[in-house]
Amino acid sequence: MVTSNPRFRTLLAVAAGLVLVAGACSSDDTDDTTTTEAATDTTAASGGNGGTKAYNEAVQKELAEVGCYKGADDGVIGPETDAAIVAFQTAEGLSPDGEIGPETQAALTKAAKDGETVCGDTPPASTTTTSTPSDGSAPCTGAAIQAALPSGDTGTGYVCSEGYAGVSLSDGSAIVLQSVDGKWTVPGQDPCGSASAGIPPEVLEKGCAAS
Repeated sequence: MVTSNPRFRTLLAVAAGLVLVAGACSSDDTDDTTTTEAATDTTAASGGNGGTKAYNEAVQKELAEVGCYKGADDGVIGPETDAAIVAFQTAEGLSPDGEIGPETQAALTKAAKDGETVCGDTPPASTTTTSTPSDGSAPCTGAAIQAALPSGDTGTGYVCSEGYAGVSLSDGSAIVLQSVDGKWTVPGQDPCGSASAGIPPEVLEKGCAAS
């Protein structure tokens, strides 16, 4: 039989090996494309309203240093600090949403470090032009978060991510809020306990600090 020829069998084995190698390369190429596309999607998503945004006492201090905040340097969140953030963003040509995202934070830190006076001598108005983000989530601003806190509580810092906000309070305690229909609300179940699944770690770290 022809197939009993050793040389022919060797040629068949080599040909089969080449087919397998070609198939593996093709598979790798497909996987690389999929991975690249997934990475691109993740990068694009991280730049949207779902990205992490944060405010702390250092932000208020930096706003005062660049001339955008004229109130008390007490770290308390609210409309006056929001207005200072909007004033800074407007002066720097950033989107005036009153939220401290990565771009605003980087610009503010740089301006404060360089000793720039961004807002001049005119104090910002006590109201802001912030609105609900385009994705329908609650705005990550001091006024929006303060409005959701239980009566008598005052926020001094917050982190917003993926529809949740971790808030530190002036009495040393903390709380986690959830975005529902464009507003911050207190979750029905304790998010610092068994109901913490799906809540970003940075939010739990901030909002459950005193638990």
